[in-house]
Amino acid sequence: MNKRNHTTTKPIAFFETILVCAMYIALSNIAVAKDIFGASKWFHGFSEVESTIAGGFTTGAITQIILVIALISIPYFSDVRKSISSLLLPAPTRGWKIALTILLFEVIVLYLGWIKEFDKLFDTSAFGLSMSFVPSFDGISQEIIFRGYVILRLARSGFSKTSQILVSGMLFAAIHINYATGPSHNLITMIGATLAPLAGTFGLGAAWAFAFQQSDYKLMPVMVSHILVIIFVQPWLAYIYAIA
Repeated sequence: MNKRNHTTTKPIAFFETILVCAMYIALSNIAVAKDIFGASKWFHGFSEVESTIAGGFTTGAITQIILVIALISIPYFSDVRKSISSLLLPAPTRGWKIALTILLFEVIVLYLGWIKEFDKLFDTSAFGLSMSFVPSFDGISQEIIFRGYVILRLARSGFSKTSQILVSGMLFAAIHINYATGPSHNLITMIGATLAPLAGTFGLGAAWAFAFQQSDYKLMPVMVSHILVIIFVQPWLAYIYAIA
């Protein structure tokens, strides 16, 4: 009986998570593109490029938090509320160890393999600090959605742990599609520049999904790991946007 119920609800759960995350991603991108809050004007003293970048990250962070609040207010999305309530519960040590190992690995890989302008990582200017702390709110909202909601919803419908990890990683990569850019004059370079960021964000999202499972579905370890990754790496990403 339980197996049959899980089987019949799996398609609904899968398409629901895809639809919710697609809307979350689309609305976030539209809000940034339209600068709906006029956030680019909030950063006085920045250059035009810097204020546009900072305004974009700020708009994205605010929009994603608003969308999470909207989902909380809808009774149907109990998994969103459950993921948030898990923040108040202690997570097992193994979850913390895995989440902090992911943080260390991600920072080391990016520092050694991708980041060339090390001074940008420790930029204490107003712009550098803004790019460390404003986008860190994404670590809150995105973990609630891509780990908490997605995984809890799929788990409740009988999806395997492996399926939960794959879907979470895939959707997490989708919201970072803007990082996948490459020069159009060189097809091979363009393909590499497109696939590498998507593969990287998929792997990172999948790793955090595994850490969430190993945390007994408690969200705090992966949320802390995500926030710290943003604080350490985001100024460099903003710099890349500025020179693109």
